[in-house]
Amino acid sequence: MQPKVSVCVCTRNRPEELRRCLESIERSTLRVGEVVVSDDSTDERTAEMLRGDRGSARYIRGPRSGLGANRNQALRASSGDYVLFLDDDACLGESFLERALACRGTHGPDPRLIVSGCESNHGAIVTAHAQSFLGFQRVPYRGDVGLRTIVINSTLFPRSLFRLASFDEQLVYGYDEVDIAAQALGHGYRIVHCDDAINFHYPSPVNRSYYEPHLEVSRLYVTFKRYALYERSYGKAVLFAALAPLHCVLAAIRRRGVAGTADACRAIVAAACFCAESLRRSPGSRAA
Repeated sequence: MQPKVSVCVCTRNRPEELRRCLESIERSTLRVGEVVVSDDSTDERTAEMLRGDRGSARYIRGPRSGLGANRNQALRASSGDYVLFLDDDACLGESFLERALACRGTHGPDPRLIVSGCESNHGAIVTAHAQSFLGFQRVPYRGDVGLRTIVINSTLFPRSLFRLASFDEQLVYGYDEVDIAAQALGHGYRIVHCDDAINFHYPSPVNRSYYEPHLEVSRLYVTFKRYALYERSYGKAVLFAALAPLHCVLAAIRRRGVAGTADACRAIVAAACFCAESLRRSPGSRAA
């Protein structure tokens, strides 16, 4: 019996890109069980577009507090055995689901297996890369096992993961895929790479000015959180906390001169606040 796959699409102010995404889902060689669109838009264009031509997609209003919260909103509205997240400017490859599920089969009947495929970004193939010490996803893996990160637009998750883990709602944009992968590994899940399961990404300029200030915050926060809370590598976390802010300031100065220090300091302070809140909420804290 074919498992039910839910495709969760988070969108924000990109109705035309969303239309293209939904059309690609209709072309899948393996029938998609359900499509959930969670809309964080600041206007009504997306809602109006889907009212006129929604197909089989279920439309819900997003929380308008960032991508992490929006992914969780879509998750709560879905019910499939497996879940795939697609950004609104991405497209489902016709054979992606068929090949990702077949890849699962080659690794045995493991209910805790996550399959990370590839993304074609305007023709350039993107695969999961490990983080460097400072958190940049630039380190290539050797082989197709032992992955600690994923390609978010091309990853098939078992539903069971989200009974144990969820997207961090402090993350407005960026590095949510690193964080959810780290949570999954901590719960005993494993990630494998599937070379021939390919989705497509056409990064839209819409929302980039909104997202850009959050990217550095997310890198600092998620990397510290991974070292301190998931890996329990406290020495590494302390060293990162000492070196990463300095690197952040110097990189900002190289890019924008002295004017860049203000942006860097804002990112560092925001990340520190997020880290403090996560530490406060962690099971080992007194507040928990």
